[in-house]
Amino acid sequence: MGRDKKVFAGSLAAAAIVVAASQTQAGALYFYEMSNASESSYGGVGMTARANDSGTVFTNPAGMTRFGNSAMLAGGTGVYIDGGFQTNNLNTATGGSGHVNKRVVPAGSFSYLRPLNDKWTVGISVHNYFGLAVDWPGDWVGRSTSVNVALLAPQVQPTVAYKVNDWLSVGAGAAVTMGYVSEKLRPEALTPGDWPDAKTRISDTDWAVQGNFGIMLQPWDHTRIGIRYLTETDLEFEDDPQTSWRDPLGKALGDPTVPLDLGVTMPQAVNIGVHHQWDERLNLLGSVGWDEISEFGRIQVEIDENGIPGTTVDADFRDVWNFGVGAEYQWKPGLQIVGGVSMDTNMSSTRTRSLAIPLGALYRYSIGFKQKRDGGTFGGGLTWLYEGNLPIEDKSGIGGQVNGRYSNVSLYIFSLYWTWD
Repeated sequence: MGRDKKVFAGSLAAAAIVVAASQTQAGALYFYEMSNASESSYGGVGMTARANDSGTVFTNPAGMTRFGNSAMLAGGTGVYIDGGFQTNNLNTATGGSGHVNKRVVPAGSFSYLRPLNDKWTVGISVHNYFGLAVDWPGDWVGRSTSVNVALLAPQVQPTVAYKVNDWLSVGAGAAVTMGYVSEKLRPEALTPGDWPDAKTRISDTDWAVQGNFGIMLQPWDHTRIGIRYLTETDLEFEDDPQTSWRDPLGKALGDPTVPLDLGVTMPQAVNIGVHHQWDERLNLLGSVGWDEISEFGRIQVEIDENGIPGTTVDADFRDVWNFGVGAEYQWKPGLQIVGGVSMDTNMSSTRTRSLAIPLGALYRYSIGFKQKRDGGTFGGGLTWLYEGNLPIEDKSGIGGQVNGRYSNVSLYIFSLYWTWD
């Protein structure tokens, strides 16, 4: 392989690993708040047991049997990311510190359920359960890894639930998923000054179906226990990455139609929630969950026979556990104040953390309200998701090694919604 081919293949190989790592990081989020606009009030705490609005179509299909009449929810959600990267003197890559470009990523959700009789209930949910978009300055030290990454997975899920008896219900859904990935990066020239940084983009979509199974138990009059299982689902991304990298004579480096294949896995996940009515004004909530991120971190990468052979990139991630507690308090007639605190364990270490997207252990602090009005309920919520300072050591890229740390990384998730019942 000539030097041109080697340079371009190297760019694609690095880009493949970047996209793989970025997709894996985003998958670890499994944003509870994006599945249902009311979830930003709780931080996901007790979501499988609450079943107090039609969002249960996704959060636990079995919870649909609690409704005697049709119910619907529609709302909007926004995600704001705040975080910067501080370099140190150990870098071999060129460039300076940077801060994510400030922007609000919008999303929405809709759910509807309808009882068919005293046993069967059907429903549908439209949502984007995980996804993130991050922009970095074009001259930051990590530009060879990423200057823009967008990861989306909108789903449409029809569901059905069956009430076995007064204390047991079961439900199932099939979430039709459109996976989308877009990655932009600026690889540095092998010899600085020979030619400008390249501009390379990778983008593709794929379709898959994710199974969603739920159980709702009510062993006592004032206590509900919900269990939900999401199946493992594969996504296959394929693209012919385009690059602007040219040598001094103006000849494009390599073949711009070299195909790139990425095989990623949405991980299986289990969540258990508890809802307990303490008295007429106070309800207590709890939850524990598990996501198999270790399996999700194994990415199939292939660049055709003119590039690099097929291989598996193992990001060496850990499975993620989630723990949370929360409450619902009837402050005055028609007005309920709700909140929750939860934590997702760290899926990566300093050595395995992705440079493209800053993610560590996730701490959620959520608060919201529900105001009863004629014909429904108006509600809103705010979640502060804090990650803190996240060090990066010897993260290799096309432009060299990067060292430093993300500083005070936070995400702010807010929503407004309306329910009809």
